[in-house]
Amino acid sequence: MTLVIGCASAENIDAISESQDGLAIAGDFSSSVASVDETVLENADDDAYSTDDSEPATANVKVNYEYGDDNSKIVPDFKVNVDGNKVAYEKNFDSSLNGYILKLNQSGMNGMYNITVLSAGYNTQSQLVSENGLKDISFNLEATDSYKLGREIVQDADKQLDFASADDILVITSAGVPKYNGQTSQDAIEAIYNYQFKNGMCIPYHNVLMLRQTAVDTIDFAFITKKGNELKAVIYENTSKTPTYIGTISENMTKAQWNNYFNALSGENAWAFASLTNAWAAGAPNIILQEAAFHGHVCEGTLGGYSIVQALLTYYSPVSDVDYYDILGVPGGSDDDAVIYFLDATPGKIGDVGINMRLNGYMGFNTTSTGASENMIGFIRWGATTGTLVIMDYNKTKNSAAFQKETGIDPKSGSLEELKYNTWWVKNIKNNPEKLVDILYEFDNLTRAQYFELIGDGKTVEARGLDLDYILSLNLPKAKRNDNANVDTGLSEKQIEQIGVDATNLAISIFKDNGIDISKDMVDLSVLTSAGYVYLGSSDTVIARDGVNKVLGATITSTNLLPIHTPAYKPLWFAYVLREDGSEILKTVFVKYNPDGTFFIGQYNGSNIADMGIESINNSAAVKELSAKFSTDESFFGIQSIANVWMSHPNFDQLLAFLFHSHACPGVQPGFFITDFIQENFPLGENESYKYIGSSIYCKDDSLIYLLGISPGMGDYFLQKLPGVETDSTYADGAKDEGVLIVWDDNLNIGKAMIITYTSAKLAKYAFNTADANRHVQIQAYLDMYAGRDNPLVISKPTVESNEEKWISYDQYLELTSGSGELNSLSYLKQLPTVSKEDLLKSMNNNSNSNTQSNSNSNANSNSNSKTNSNSNSNANSNSNSNSNSNSDSNAQAPTSSNAAYSGSVGTSGATATSAPSENAAEDSSQDEKSADSKSSPSKGKSYEVSKAPASKTADSNSLIYALIGVLAIGALIGFGYMRRN
Repeated sequence: MTLVIGCASAENIDAISESQDGLAIAGDFSSSVASVDETVLENADDDAYSTDDSEPATANVKVNYEYGDDNSKIVPDFKVNVDGNKVAYEKNFDSSLNGYILKLNQSGMNGMYNITVLSAGYNTQSQLVSENGLKDISFNLEATDSYKLGREIVQDADKQLDFASADDILVITSAGVPKYNGQTSQDAIEAIYNYQFKNGMCIPYHNVLMLRQTAVDTIDFAFITKKGNELKAVIYENTSKTPTYIGTISENMTKAQWNNYFNALSGENAWAFASLTNAWAAGAPNIILQEAAFHGHVCEGTLGGYSIVQALLTYYSPVSDVDYYDILGVPGGSDDDAVIYFLDATPGKIGDVGINMRLNGYMGFNTTSTGASENMIGFIRWGATTGTLVIMDYNKTKNSAAFQKETGIDPKSGSLEELKYNTWWVKNIKNNPEKLVDILYEFDNLTRAQYFELIGDGKTVEARGLDLDYILSLNLPKAKRNDNANVDTGLSEKQIEQIGVDATNLAISIFKDNGIDISKDMVDLSVLTSAGYVYLGSSDTVIARDGVNKVLGATITSTNLLPIHTPAYKPLWFAYVLREDGSEILKTVFVKYNPDGTFFIGQYNGSNIADMGIESINNSAAVKELSAKFSTDESFFGIQSIANVWMSHPNFDQLLAFLFHSHACPGVQPGFFITDFIQENFPLGENESYKYIGSSIYCKDDSLIYLLGISPGMGDYFLQKLPGVETDSTYADGAKDEGVLIVWDDNLNIGKAMIITYTSAKLAKYAFNTADANRHVQIQAYLDMYAGRDNPLVISKPTVESNEEKWISYDQYLELTSGSGELNSLSYLKQLPTVSKEDLLKSMNNNSNSNTQSNSNSNANSNSNSKTNSNSNSNANSNSNSNSNSNSDSNAQAPTSSNAAYSGSVGTSGATATSAPSENAAEDSSQDEKSADSKSSPSKGKSYEVSKAPASKTADSNSLIYALIGVLAIGALIGFGYMRRN
């Protein structure tokens, strides 16, 4: 593929308001809007200060960016006021001046002009000038620390890889949420977006993948160029501007090259970067790459989850346009994260049960003791009075056998083999993804009572989850698949990008016809959209974001392009929102793409521009009309709630959490406080990771998932959804026992478990007319509390505390996550005896002394290098990774006892590109057979899923010490490269 990239030039800002010739428009768009003068005032509003009896003043402003080539890329935004009064202006670029002419709509004032210049990634500057000084104003903008970091690294990467000679470029980075010099690091990505390497060429917007990370994670970058069949990477870790690795990242590298690559990197990075890169090179759909960046890597589970969703939408598509899906899963496989992502069925939305039962959420804990497996996914499609229940999985044995028959490669024999297996999946997904999965059960006529038995009602019924024994006992009739599975070839990437361009130019023309000039890189304009999540036929719409970016320069890291999490089967829409300083007005244009290629344009009170600010959402009649005629297809709630939050300039990580949840609400915000409490009071040490079992389930669980770096697909987030009375805390008045946090030590195979208790803030009484307005003022109160700002409504702030801190064994961990028996996780932890860490380890040691076993093996290593490769990498977050490969005639192997505590996972099997435990050792015929109650450690790494065994009531206590021996022995064999603490 030839790299064809265009970066909008600062000198060409007028081009974005070009004529809309050829656009087909549907809906109530009126061409009879009032005409305006040729001079259009940017940021015009009723409060702008003006004098009608004087000639407008003119300001000549030069803006020099710290990085000179940004002058041709970025269009600065300005704010002007006199004595605190906002001054509207018209902005034009003057090539002879090499600067901007601001034609102000007033003059003759005695006061000083306060002119402020703003650009994403640069520190804001202001100057006070007299009217005589308006003719010669210069700003020299300094980049933020994060922008400098990103800029210096991308420049070095260009020197190493020569971007201009590449067919295509990919960037993978953990920047964004992780802190750099005390601030979130999104500006580092903004610098990459802005970087121009030849004749104004830039890295494609959709080719920059932002990994989901936590505030305390390291900031890493991988730049990859594709030249023909060659994939070359340069990788920077832990904010270093010196490359950690330069070389091939192709699945076709040799084993020696893989070992060199693997040993150069820290923790999960080796598999994350390699799996994403090779899936990208193989042509994986863009939406898969976006989901894999959320999950942390590409693997069979990621691709299997995508295939499961495709099969679901083919055979059990929505019956009506308001249908949603609830998901029942068993945490531990990547497919859980995939279906959550593609269907917007997040755990936080499984909380409150409405009358219409439209939850669209995920419910999952370890129900393997009922016959379910971690590869099974259940979907409940609810109709008017009954539901359809479909259970699917992706058949690992069948698919891997097909791959091996076709290629002669065992996908479980090493990481390079897994990369090739991923490529095989990608190619087959393009042809017929549903053929890669099995529909195991198809039931109809699920009753409301049975539905609540599965997902819980939050009041009196405790959720069963994917309880296969219960489900099969219902004897439900078989459901009927769709009569006709429509085959749709979809649209090309060029066509989808053009939709983003056309929708944006259409919105600009509507604003212009109403006296509002829209320019590139405006800090007060944001585009909220379903693009990137929804489908048009068989095509995902990620590239539509590139179209918006091409016209407006908007990016997610500038908080001006905000994709709202939306189910894949919903419409493609764009909401263009303009905020106004000193007011609570949000002027909005809503554009929806119709299946016939036309556009629907929202209308409110005869206008195509509507206010979504607090005044409108506090009017019940306005809310009704806005949601029915303006922002349609149930998009209104997400748009207005997130737009009103965006108006308040929230932290970047907060905004991402709201977007993941699909709307802003006070229920999300406890997750901010709980995450901070956990990271501050229980920071992770070497070989440690967080596990969380949710009990009181509501919106905050989505922010915990996004900000704490946990998820069902990574096997470290479980939810049991207990009745409300069981989560009422006895530790503090009015508090809730939200769930059980476990800080797990992967090395010792023990953990510290505790109950996390949260007490909501107390707010003064307030009276608004609508739920939307009430919700917004609560959100704002919590935003202010979190930021340390005063808010008149706040009586007391929220509190978070931990209780029942206890050290637990692996057997107890299994009990906590299983939800089996009469004890839920809260009550089970409370009844456990308190044992110190030292006593627990001592008891394990005593068991070891009385049950000494000797295991020895001589094994020929297929990697015949006689040289020892070792590397020890550590970073500021206490991630200590020692990668040691001793490639000689024979290697000591880990104990083969069924109690060995190694949890193989995707990507881990190739630490030395030789034989090693695979993702599901119990299913791998090359491994020793394991009993039904075999033990393995919980998830070893933040981005690696775990193959679990059901909890056993008669578990052998000796498994603890065998588990410890197993981990240590395997560590000696393959290194702890993937046994990340988080």
